[in-house]
Amino acid sequence: MGDDDELRALVTAYAVAADAGDGRAFGALFLPDARLTTWPPDGGPGNPRFGAEHIAAIPAALAGRYERTDHRVGDHRVVVAGDGRTALGNLTCEAHHLAGGIDRVLTIRYDDNYGRDEHGAWRFATRDVHVLAIDERPTGT
Repeated sequence: MGDDDELRALVTAYAVAADAGDGRAFGALFLPDARLTTWPPDGGPGNPRFGAEHIAAIPAALAGRYERTDHRVGDHRVVVAGDGRTALGNLTCEAHHLAGGIDRVLTIRYDDNYGRDEHGAWRFATRDVHVLAIDERPTGT
């Protein structure tokens, strides 16, 4: 598997772990000193989390707030550095957060910096989660 495929698998695993509420798998996708920052659509300050252990708490926070989530990952673009040890990427996502008969749909752009861990596997070094829009829709249930 090439770098592009490995990095696509990484971003897909992020969505799967978030939706499964699997904090252990989620945290393992990040380098130990990683940073994840969520940016609101109003341009306000971002909310950073530092370190894979702290980032691993995100799926539990989602599960505590929503009955179910469904992250639908879109186009993914990456550029691997010449040394093959780091890469930059971005992708789009439509994330559904369901609770109380409401589907809270977030349009997201992820801006990523990737690095290799001690075993040579790709991991997130930084992930900026830009929430571009939020739309609340009744689910009919």
